[in-house]
Amino acid sequence: MSQIVIGTAGHIDHGKTALVKALTGTDTDSLPEEQRRGMTIDLGFAFLTDNITIIDVPGHEKFIRNMVAGVSTVDIALLTIATDDGIMPQTREHLDILRLLNIRLGCVALTKCDLSESEDWLDLLEEEISDFVKDTFQDDIPIVRTSAETGDGVDDLRTVLTDLAGSASERNDRGFFRQSVDRVFSMKGFGTVVTGTVSSGRVEVGNTIEIVPGGIKAKIRGLQSHGKDVKSVKPGDRSAVNLSGVERHHLKRGSQIVSIGFLEPLTSFGAEIKLTSSTKRKLKHEQRIRIHLGTDEVMGRVLIAGSDRKKSISQGESATVLIRLEKPIPVAMGDQLIIRLYSPPETLGGGTVIDTQLPRKWKAAAKWLSELSDLPVENRTALFLERNESNPKTVSEWGKRFQLGETELKSQLDGLELVRFGDGRNPFLSLSHLVEKQMSDMMKAVGEFHEKAAYRLGIPRDELRQNLEYSEPLFDYLTDLLVKDGQIELKDGLIQSGSHKIKLSESDRKLAQKVSDTLQKFSTTPPLLSELATELGQSDKKTLELLHV
Repeated sequence: MSQIVIGTAGHIDHGKTALVKALTGTDTDSLPEEQRRGMTIDLGFAFLTDNITIIDVPGHEKFIRNMVAGVSTVDIALLTIATDDGIMPQTREHLDILRLLNIRLGCVALTKCDLSESEDWLDLLEEEISDFVKDTFQDDIPIVRTSAETGDGVDDLRTVLTDLAGSASERNDRGFFRQSVDRVFSMKGFGTVVTGTVSSGRVEVGNTIEIVPGGIKAKIRGLQSHGKDVKSVKPGDRSAVNLSGVERHHLKRGSQIVSIGFLEPLTSFGAEIKLTSSTKRKLKHEQRIRIHLGTDEVMGRVLIAGSDRKKSISQGESATVLIRLEKPIPVAMGDQLIIRLYSPPETLGGGTVIDTQLPRKWKAAAKWLSELSDLPVENRTALFLERNESNPKTVSEWGKRFQLGETELKSQLDGLELVRFGDGRNPFLSLSHLVEKQMSDMMKAVGEFHEKAAYRLGIPRDELRQNLEYSEPLFDYLTDLLVKDGQIELKDGLIQSGSHKIKLSESDRKLAQKVSDTLQKFSTTPPLLSELATELGQSDKKTLELLHV
């Protein structure tokens, strides 16, 4: 069974932590301040089984940042609603966040049922909750009546969660190791330890990883998952990674440890976003906002792109945007993000990263994002290849462009009519229809040259390549194809049509002979073009034409 992460959600004092303790025996409020105040402030972790982790998140509105960091990597949501309060403000905001992060599997725990003596009230509350969570989670979402105080319903909830874990979808593995850091600490005799949920790839003891931001390389000294020493970790694992060669101050919540070379810290990216249906506020062009991505929070501004170039979007509306950050963070295509107001910090919406390498100028970036968002997701890969038609990338370069491992890249490229050329181990990639068009364009350019310079054998190879603006590897590939097909000939650095023959008119034949005879006179001191033209009684242009015969 795959590793599954369950995240709690719900209003403050709705019994999330007490319920987790009843389910697992672990009190996740481990901080002295949490125990003193009787409320969850930071993330807590417990294990329901060897394969199921529960992340307990704070419910207070002041700690939404920590809540988002916790649920950013979960597979299943455990939404808690207390019978004595019902649906409250943070219940709504937490549900919005779960919806925006595309967490579609969940259940509801109706907590503190020992405080209610009315079955009718509980029935009415369940009806309200069913309507409240509709269109967020799976159909017929389980609603389990529980009491952490008496233990009623806890076993039923445990069974429901275990069953849901068995039906959870496989994580979208990008093929390289990636883990967002949610805790950093030092242990005497061990050094720096970071914890988090593995979102992609695998890593083993002894591997070297990269810390982003920072670019620092560190070796994995040890790994733990579910409190046990392990040799490797995989997607979904809650892991503690002991790093050597790095100090604690080099990492923080929001840092990521990744396979070397796959992620770079960015200050801008493109995304498709949608505002919640509950927000009363508009999101304006160039508005300053809070961006929650992975376990990090960073300030930034949102620039609305799209063909209609709106100045603002309202509740329930979608838009394609460019997000500019005030500090660099690691971002990958497909990442989910949450957008919150700068002040007051309330949730506005969220979305998905669609590109991480944008043109520097705003107009060019907006145009590209509009083109990208106008296409269905499954057709966008071809658009990326078309954008690089004159300068194709290699397989490894496309892997880094899409931030995918080799197997995952192959899967994404499936269905495209690809052309591969160059190094067999790491070939360049293009699309067959692009190559056919480029061959046609190349032949057209050669033909036009022959029309303009009928008495020249051919166009210099480098001149033709520069005119077409093709990369060297692409031009060489196209040239080879056309030579093999007999459409062109390449001699002494000149490219000519396979059917090209120089045919002189009688007058030009005589002039060409005169050029040859005249040059014989100047055999020791070659004449200037103007001198030769004067001698022939022709223009410089005509004389130059005849010199190529």
